[in-house]
Amino acid sequence: MRGFSKFFLAISLSLLSIMALVAFGCSPSAQPAAKPEPTPPGMINSVLGPISPDKLGQTLIHEHFCFAYPGYQADATIAAYDYQAALEAGLKACQAAKAVGIQTIVDPTPNDTGYRDPLLYQDLSRQTGINIICTTGLYTEGEGSAAYWKTRVSFGADISQMISEMMIKEITEGIGTTGVKAGAIKVGTSPVMTDYEKAVHKAAVMAQKATGVPIITHTEGPTGGVEQAEYLLSQGADPKKLMIGHVTNSKEIDYHRAILAKGVSVGFDRLGLAPLYNVPDSVSVQNIATLCQEGYANKIMLSHDTVNYWVGRPITVPDSIMKMLANWRVDYVSQEIIPALKTAGVTDDQINTIMVENPKSLFLGK
Repeated sequence: MRGFSKFFLAISLSLLSIMALVAFGCSPSAQPAAKPEPTPPGMINSVLGPISPDKLGQTLIHEHFCFAYPGYQADATIAAYDYQAALEAGLKACQAAKAVGIQTIVDPTPNDTGYRDPLLYQDLSRQTGINIICTTGLYTEGEGSAAYWKTRVSFGADISQMISEMMIKEITEGIGTTGVKAGAIKVGTSPVMTDYEKAVHKAAVMAQKATGVPIITHTEGPTGGVEQAEYLLSQGADPKKLMIGHVTNSKEIDYHRAILAKGVSVGFDRLGLAPLYNVPDSVSVQNIATLCQEGYANKIMLSHDTVNYWVGRPITVPDSIMKMLANWRVDYVSQEIIPALKTAGVTDDQINTIMVENPKSLFLGK
């Protein structure tokens, strides 16, 4: 009898195990997630889904809805991310941009800073009608979160391969579990490109070759853009889908010419922030006008590099600095820079090229 009981118990437990496995396998949570639909050829990943390049309209190529430097997580007990505050700040920025005719904003916040928030971007786009395109990528070695990747280098990993895999997945399948696909790649360099940054840039080119999206860059300036362009091109980047950013950090037009000579685009994308770099916007305006006269109107894009919500504890900024940064806002290019460019001889057709056609060409590779 004792042996029969053991046999019956064993059979019962086996049946229960099988039933549990079947039940688990049939439960909705155990079903594999549906693969996202591929982005149709010729379309651009916006945060609300694929859009036609013809829908971009006037575009600001480099603005941040939220940002924090690495380490903000350590202070989250006191200064946690406030989604509602970020939303309110973002809505004000979108509404200000929309009021002056902006239809698309590219937010190139990298993965390793904070706070890239695809769901926030979706809410902003839904509520305002502004197209928002976010990015996948990594920041500079000094101001990003390089330790994660450099630790893997010390164990012999090919981080360019690893980083490219991450970028490709975020472009083709989506960022995390949000379903939001990145529409471009963002990378950055220090004043002199480091070995780590070269590995990141190599990864960006690998991802571009696999997906066809453009690369947007951060440079410290007033130099570095030429080196960055040369390295990306040496790895096989498509020059038509490459914009070297922050050339506003330099007042030297020969520096701008040297980058443009590589066949890539440039971003005068820190307009309104000039006092921090000792390059008056009037100098940038004159340089842009001269470059347009020299035939480079089809390789220039404009923006401000605004941060509309800083994550973490507020930073006390002296009034004197705040006055200097009074023009650091998303409508400054439209309200002040474009009229100044026209006064300097830039035509309406060239303005349309800069604000509408060039961003479209960057995404299409034309």
